[in-house]
Amino acid sequence: MDQLSGLALPPTVEDRRSACPGLFRMAKALDGSICRVKLTFGDLNTDQARSVADAARRFGNGIIEITNRANLQIRGVRPETESSLIDALLMVGLGPLTDRGDDVRNVMISPIAGLNKSKIDVRPLSLRLLAALQTNATYQTLSPKFCVLVDGGESLAMVEHPHDLWLSPINPDDPSTRYAFGVAGVPPTKIDDQPALGSVDAEKAFDLITTLLDLFIDWNRHHPTASRLRHMIADIGTDSLVRRVEQRLDHRVRSEDLADWRRTLPQRNGHLGIQPDGDGSSWLVGAMPPLGRLNPDMLRSLADLADRHSNGKLRMTPWQSIFLPEVSTETAKRARADLESLGLTVDPQQPLATMISCSGSAGCGSALAATREDGLKLAALLREKTLVPQIHMSGCSKSCASPSAKPITLVATDPGHYDIFLRATNGPSRFGKLLAANVTIEEAAALIGENSGSGGPLHA
Repeated sequence: MDQLSGLALPPTVEDRRSACPGLFRMAKALDGSICRVKLTFGDLNTDQARSVADAARRFGNGIIEITNRANLQIRGVRPETESSLIDALLMVGLGPLTDRGDDVRNVMISPIAGLNKSKIDVRPLSLRLLAALQTNATYQTLSPKFCVLVDGGESLAMVEHPHDLWLSPINPDDPSTRYAFGVAGVPPTKIDDQPALGSVDAEKAFDLITTLLDLFIDWNRHHPTASRLRHMIADIGTDSLVRRVEQRLDHRVRSEDLADWRRTLPQRNGHLGIQPDGDGSSWLVGAMPPLGRLNPDMLRSLADLADRHSNGKLRMTPWQSIFLPEVSTETAKRARADLESLGLTVDPQQPLATMISCSGSAGCGSALAATREDGLKLAALLREKTLVPQIHMSGCSKSCASPSAKPITLVATDPGHYDIFLRATNGPSRFGKLLAANVTIEEAAALIGENSGSGGPLHA
């Protein structure tokens, strides 16, 4: 990345249609400002990791969060330290290609993209797209929330997060396969999911993406209060969008064969424990920090482990967890044990291995409860239970920690009390259906524990 140390705050950075934090525009929160450090596909070398740890201690309150798009957040930044924090991060290459390119670095791929030589490698396409987003002045006007998924059909992938635009190979084992695509949603994995809008040859994938971006930006000029592709779809419909795509590309993208195409479901909890890196030559060792949160000492210790086990590399994931990549067979078990010794969880049977939470009332003025403290308490109460699904602790109905409904969501109603929702495709809430209202953490633990067996309603 370019070294932009000493760069003045770009004049357009604060005049945006979103409160998303970034490197140059830090969002205000109850515990100070939030600096979001966007990583290229979650990658962080150990020098960068130590710099982030030091910066969080010197310029923030020492809290470092992994986000659900595999980025990092430094919390509690004081106004007088913002410029120094920016300089410190830019000095180690944690900045955009251009001063106005930070907001739009929202391209997600699998943490194992390109590792299996027999599968499609989406990294070249994704890097080309990432560069275009940062260097094209028109694309820099996109909302900081605008996001693209470039899926390679990997066994380890986050395909639940809705994206403005997604691509996924129809047959990941065939290098010449076409890419299915869709907008304002996710690749279909279930029978009742919205099918793909069309498909395109691999060599035309970049042109398809930029065509869709150009069409949205053209439409957006006449609808300046809109910010996402779903707003355009609500206005013109998918048929009109596809017709416009075909006109600009000058070839057909619609296909009746795609009506029944479904993306293979990824491996459940594949981001935890020891996993093959794709072709079996080395291993990924994954672990979850408590509720996706690190402190400077923990991050520095992780950097030490990466130097020891994974050639100086760390990889953040959209499950708010961490991988040590490229670990040898001889040291994989040792790496797993070392991660556990730092307080990270590798066993998916443990509630903290999959539980996520927003900052709660300690960091956010909208939160009605201390979600992190309550989440740790809930995890301790459920520790001896088996088959506990993923739990999302949300301080309010905005659901900032998760863009999609989780199997169990606790939504705060007031300090220490929550409504419990079970994920359901037919609602009625965005979180699913209500299991119980305004319960304590102890009552929630009892309800979840009673219903977490293989035959219980939580697994329906």
